[in-house]
Amino acid sequence: MADPTRIGSQLRHFRKKRGWTQTELAERTGLKRTALGAYEEGRAEPRLAALVKLAHVLDVSLDALVLGGTEARMEQDVRVLPIAVDRAGDFERISAVSVKAAAGYASGLGDPEWIAALPHFALPLPEVPQDRTLRFFQIEGDSMLPLPSGTWVLAEFVERMQDIGSGRPYILSTKEDGLLFKRVENRLDREGDFLCVSNNPAFTPYTLSPEEIREAWRAIGWFSTDWPQTSADIASTLAAIKEQINPPKVD
Repeated sequence: MADPTRIGSQLRHFRKKRGWTQTELAERTGLKRTALGAYEEGRAEPRLAALVKLAHVLDVSLDALVLGGTEARMEQDVRVLPIAVDRAGDFERISAVSVKAAAGYASGLGDPEWIAALPHFALPLPEVPQDRTLRFFQIEGDSMLPLPSGTWVLAEFVERMQDIGSGRPYILSTKEDGLLFKRVENRLDREGDFLCVSNNPAFTPYTLSPEEIREAWRAIGWFSTDWPQTSADIASTLAAIKEQINPPKVD
């Protein structure tokens, strides 16, 4: 767990550096002034949703706010983003970005009001981490089969560029191509870039530089009303089982 005293000291430092009172910071973040006072005095530890909101408003990294690191974000760090929270401001909500909304996602990236206008909800399942920033993205196209076009991908926010990779699927928000859904290999220590690979071999792998990536989300689950395509092996097995259950009639 983070040290509430350290968080309080950093929070007070960054607030005073910007010349804001507790009331002014409370108004900018939508948090209660009494809660901010408790945070700064180390009497209470802010929830993740409050930390992300404070970091965004103060324009500092979560590391700086929580661990007491340098205020400036490293050039290769993915920036903290606005999130939707419940009415009390205590819990994060999962925002849903449909294919139609994806076009406006880049322009609304740092706009809390735009993000708040997206559909958002809670997903209280034991398999879904409740202490992380999550978002639903709807994908289109057939580059990541067997997931069909229209599938909703549940993903968790990745704050640092160094943590992207390992061949896992990611939703990437890019400057030129908008939202992408690819498996990503981290090659920062060798080539200084990321290799993006599709599940569908018909799509050629390509690279992205760190400067091209605005946000990164690690895929952890998916939802679709359309079943993935059945492979040839599975199809032949099902046909054989069907024939055993209902053998053809012999005249």
